[in-house]
Amino acid sequence: MLLTAEKKCFLWLSNAEVSPGHLQKLLENYRSVEEIWEQFDKTSGPAFTPATHQILKATHTHSAIDELIEKLEHKNVNLLFQNDADYPALLNNIQDPPYLLYYAGRLSCLQLPSVALVGTRTPSHYGAEMASVIARDLANAGICVISGLARGIDAAAHQAVLEAGGHTIGILGSGINVPYPPEHRNMLRKIAGGIGLILSEYPLNAAPVSYHFPHRNRLISGLSMGTVFIEGKIQSGGMHTVHSALMQGREVFAIPGKVGTTGSEGPHAILREGARIITSAQDLLDDLGLAEHAKKEKKSKRVKLTSTQQKIVSQLRIQELTPQEIAETAQLPMEDVITELGTLEIMGVVAREAGNRFHLPLAAKE
Repeated sequence: MLLTAEKKCFLWLSNAEVSPGHLQKLLENYRSVEEIWEQFDKTSGPAFTPATHQILKATHTHSAIDELIEKLEHKNVNLLFQNDADYPALLNNIQDPPYLLYYAGRLSCLQLPSVALVGTRTPSHYGAEMASVIARDLANAGICVISGLARGIDAAAHQAVLEAGGHTIGILGSGINVPYPPEHRNMLRKIAGGIGLILSEYPLNAAPVSYHFPHRNRLISGLSMGTVFIEGKIQSGGMHTVHSALMQGREVFAIPGKVGTTGSEGPHAILREGARIITSAQDLLDDLGLAEHAKKEKKSKRVKLTSTQQKIVSQLRIQELTPQEIAETAQLPMEDVITELGTLEIMGVVAREAGNRFHLPLAAKE
């Protein structure tokens, strides 16, 4: 990893968690980050808290920075600087955009139209199902789904995109090598190792302390064309992300829930304040002007079915059926039906329900 002197200085500051706002104030008194490096530890040098100063002092040598770069390379963690060509324009337009992001996975995700799905860590069955369905349908429409890799709504959204083979971005409130919660380590690896992307504003080994997450949430909304609040309380991280989206001038959406339940408090509150109501991914696509993009994506992904598969799908357009019922109504050999149903299930064209009954997912019926 070859870095310019300027980028090494940015890495030095980031490693001590010097915030974008603090750096901006420093640059009002110093001409560049290189000058901050040069004047550090001098009597008239830049001011930092004792804890920050200690970290900066420990790495204030070229050999220490080179060692830090080696650690990043060893863990396959890459760096994206604010002045890099791949830095997303949407994020650059928010207040205090990060001057450095740590990432693993595919930066090409940042070039896709993106939507954030956020909500409670303890969702109802309804909330988790809505997160999964909307995330899957957005993925199938070629939209990148962004969330925070937390338990509950976040996990349901990421998992649905992974199962659909789509693009998703997970944004951490900790170092990229410190997954939080720990049980989502495998999910993180699947995202970073596939066609997704993991991002963090925080350096290696940074703990998931509480004050990181409000800052993390501004990145979730900042990278997205719109933010969907699926389920959560009025006082919650999801609501904080909604407020960030509003401050950034982004669209805000909410899923209606059952009146009187705690999970519906947040979405219903922002609906009263003017958020757009949605009940499906198609509502989002229409409101964000992404319907044509979705049509092109769907056309490019269209699968050509065999004549036997077409007969099976035609029967399932009418109602749910068992393999036996399909064989009888379509007048097909039972062995062929079982074989083709297995193939269609893998392709995502059909879905199996309890009692070995098959149906077409909503997306397949369109």
